[in-house]
Amino acid sequence: MLRLKRNALLFFLIVMSNCYLAAQNVETPLDNAIRFYELQQYPKAIQAFNQLLKSGYATLSAKNKLSILLKLAYSYKQNKDEVNAERLYRQAFSTFPKLISDDAKAYVNFAQVLANNGKFQEAQEYLSLSENIQSTKNQTANMPQNISSPTSQKSVAIVSNTNNYKIEYLDINTSGPEFSPMYYKDGIVFCSEKESSTKLINDKGSLLDLYYLDDLKKVQQSDEPNSDKRKRKSTTKNSKALGDDYYSRQTSNDTKTLNYFSGEDETQRNQSANSESFSKALNSKFHEGPATFNHDFSKIIFTRNNSIGNKKGLSEDNISKLKLYISENINNNWKEALELPFNDNEYSTAHPAWSKNEKILYFASDRPGGFGGMDIWAISYNNGQWDVPKNLGKNINSKGSEVFPFVDENGNLYFSSNGQGGEGDLDIFFAEMNAGQSISKASNLGKPFNSPFDDFGIISDGNRQIGYFSSNRKLGEDDDIYRFSVEKAINDCREMTITVLDAKTKKVISNAVVVITSADNHLETKKTDANGNITFCTIQDTDYSFKIEKEGFIVKTIGYSTKGEIDTESSTLEVNLIKQEPVELQISTTKSSTSTKKSPNPANLKNKSMLTGFVKSEIDQKPMEGVLVSFINVCDNSIQQITTGADGSYTFYMNEDCDYTIEVSKNGYGKNVNKIKKVKKGNTKVISQDLSLFKEGDLITMNNIYYDSGSATLRKDAMRELNKLTITLQKTPTMVIELGSHTDSRGDAQVNLNLSTKRAQAAVDYIVSKGISRNRILAKGYGESELVNSCADGVSCTEIEHQQNRRTTVKIIKIK
Repeated sequence: MLRLKRNALLFFLIVMSNCYLAAQNVETPLDNAIRFYELQQYPKAIQAFNQLLKSGYATLSAKNKLSILLKLAYSYKQNKDEVNAERLYRQAFSTFPKLISDDAKAYVNFAQVLANNGKFQEAQEYLSLSENIQSTKNQTANMPQNISSPTSQKSVAIVSNTNNYKIEYLDINTSGPEFSPMYYKDGIVFCSEKESSTKLINDKGSLLDLYYLDDLKKVQQSDEPNSDKRKRKSTTKNSKALGDDYYSRQTSNDTKTLNYFSGEDETQRNQSANSESFSKALNSKFHEGPATFNHDFSKIIFTRNNSIGNKKGLSEDNISKLKLYISENINNNWKEALELPFNDNEYSTAHPAWSKNEKILYFASDRPGGFGGMDIWAISYNNGQWDVPKNLGKNINSKGSEVFPFVDENGNLYFSSNGQGGEGDLDIFFAEMNAGQSISKASNLGKPFNSPFDDFGIISDGNRQIGYFSSNRKLGEDDDIYRFSVEKAINDCREMTITVLDAKTKKVISNAVVVITSADNHLETKKTDANGNITFCTIQDTDYSFKIEKEGFIVKTIGYSTKGEIDTESSTLEVNLIKQEPVELQISTTKSSTSTKKSPNPANLKNKSMLTGFVKSEIDQKPMEGVLVSFINVCDNSIQQITTGADGSYTFYMNEDCDYTIEVSKNGYGKNVNKIKKVKKGNTKVISQDLSLFKEGDLITMNNIYYDSGSATLRKDAMRELNKLTITLQKTPTMVIELGSHTDSRGDAQVNLNLSTKRAQAAVDYIVSKGISRNRILAKGYGESELVNSCADGVSCTEIEHQQNRRTTVKIIKIK
């Protein structure tokens, strides 16, 4: 079986567009060369064109001479022979110094060849030449200005995949191409070539049809064989042609044929051996795929060669371009596919991706108004009517080609590009979207999704936990479908170091006993070394309790959780132990009489529970001196009070079976009130409770306040964080705040401002619903007006840098 040696992008854009050419009764050497070229048989095209240069070239017209030089140069380029490609392009431009119309696209191809040969300055000159020509035709507004060298390409924003992803080669792959999967009910629809056992298919190319697997559970991991052992597998076990059903009437598309026709009657053509009938309703003798579906899978939009009935349609340059078609499933029967109204005979419209709400269709096209080769476009769909296609702009598109879009359940966009740098040829990118507009610069997904080869056609759930994509990464030849999933590593060790210090002197404490208890009650005991440290492994998504003991110090127990942590970096935790010393207590009764007495030595209070902690400033978390700490016994209203020293620490003793209230206050900082639950009789313990105070003007950035792309609806994880803010407002009843929402600089500034205002108001409404007065909270949307770094419009930044600007802030306006 033919191995389709090509760039995955060009497999679709050239093979699909050009390989279905009718035979001529009399074929000239030039016709023969062009046929090989259009069928992407580049080695044979090179041989045929070179033969023409040796004999017969002088008798050709100037137009044909230019065509031969440019097609031969392009054939060398696609055959990875950049040296000869450069030589032929130079010969063409020397002979024909000024190209016009579609021939001017050769300047872009030549620039890519020069860049691959390390001649970046000259490559930029030819890109500028191409830009000037296209600008004259008003087709390239806002084109990018620079071509990237290998060094500058590394500056592309690449997502750091901190999750552990498992990549699986699947048993649905064959010796031919399988690619561009799409979810369909409980399975997937994907593209694969029509089967053929005849030798002629190898000379003429191969056609593509839509296949589907009705149950993803049937898909298994498989070891990829060596290239000489890859054989076409029968599709009868797990897959069948989409639309192949017993209740569909038979049509002329039911016969599987070769992709090269000599004009004889349909029933007389050779048929593929050992294969099932292809689609009776959707698959035809032309190329089909990729495809996309609406939310209930009752409609399909798919790619097909331009066709009129059973005949192909041609552009002015005699090429069958790609178009999008739609079909509806009524009573389990796919109806006749209809061409979408925004197609055109003169350019390709392909690779559809339909949003979940069916309001936006993304697709790839080389139509006028783009930035380079193929671009990603979007078109609105309302009340059964299609709007006008809109280019997604410079956040998504480049001077290269952007293809194979996919929109996830959150409305965010995936696509592949060969013009924005990354790991290799086609790389998979991701961008946040809002109503069909990008609100962020596309980010390269990095490894393991991308490789030095072609990676494209990804589908995924909204959290990128599991999905599928296409790649020719293993053999660099045919495309195969891979599955990715997040998995927990067998040795899921995240190293953690605990350092034990004297709270007052800040000196390390050696030989302190640390008892580590995990959620599954696993116990581990360690002693601190001479540097006051212990080191151990924590497990992802696990709660821990650390009990630290040292003779002469108050026992301290603290909690720690790795839930929500996705990085594998080591972490450190400092624990301060307080020495057991006499504590000066002020005892106040309900009759407001106050007496001061020396507390007994803690050695005599072994049966007393204890509350201990530090008071810190909320913003910089530094110990606060001069804070009045009141510890109120709810049983008898007696009060213990202490004013903190330089270390901000406090310690109180507790009676059994009594609840307590602790209040901390200082002029200019307001008050913080917390409840301490009673300690049951006979269950003596030490409770650690650190407290903090705000002051007017404090600005706090809240973590984990996230929204779905383009939405102002609060998610559950955001509600959890706002619940914490609600508790703070309840504890500090005199506090008045401003809740601000910020975006990064990507996307339209006014759109960002409006969206941030809606998000801030949604957060305020939620807090008010919890009983906080609306007079105490002001909603403020800042949009992109207050960036915390230099990532403004036109500045290249990483995704992490942009994320720093996407934040929710709380400003303390007033506090008593």
